[in-house]
Amino acid sequence: MNAKHSIITPLVLLAILLYYPLCAQNTLVVKSVKASIQGTSTLHEWESEITRITCLGNFQSESNLLRNIEDISVRIPVAGIKSSEGRMMDNKTYEAFKSDEHPYIIYTASHARITVDAARNTTISVAGNLTMAGTTKPVVVEAKGKPLANGDMEVSISRKLKMTDFNMKPPTAMMGTIKVGDEVTVTVNLVLSQGPSASR
Repeated sequence: MNAKHSIITPLVLLAILLYYPLCAQNTLVVKSVKASIQGTSTLHEWESEITRITCLGNFQSESNLLRNIEDISVRIPVAGIKSSEGRMMDNKTYEAFKSDEHPYIIYTASHARITVDAARNTTISVAGNLTMAGTTKPVVVEAKGKPLANGDMEVSISRKLKMTDFNMKPPTAMMGTIKVGDEVTVTVNLVLSQGPSASR
């Protein structure tokens, strides 16, 4: 081997070793999650907080940007949905979800499609299956992701759903004079981190 090759080879190896950690993907975990359901009625708008939710998945980042998501699983106990309107609304909600027979709302997907634009804004599209009140339907969820100053990553989801699509009967009250609208909006905000996960 000539002297020129003997110099180049160590330099190439050094460059690879220095470059690889910068490009390697990091595994993220769910640090925190906040979720709610908003809807309307013939009386007023309403909101219920999802106080218990489990979000699992294989989240991978690179250069502080979300690059890959696989094996997505979201599980919500119906009994953890709490309305600002109190126990009567909660009981109507549980009845609509048929919670005695079907105590969980479940969403699963094998992977997500992720795109990142020049401004480092992340768009996430997930095609999965949503199960509510014992009925399962294919549902596409669109989300937005952005890196935070502390190195964490925020993912925001907002999805409109119709209860009747899942064979659910929108709740009523006061002998049917108050009716809840068929369409509701589910919002979920996740914070992903390389640190320990937080459960709710």
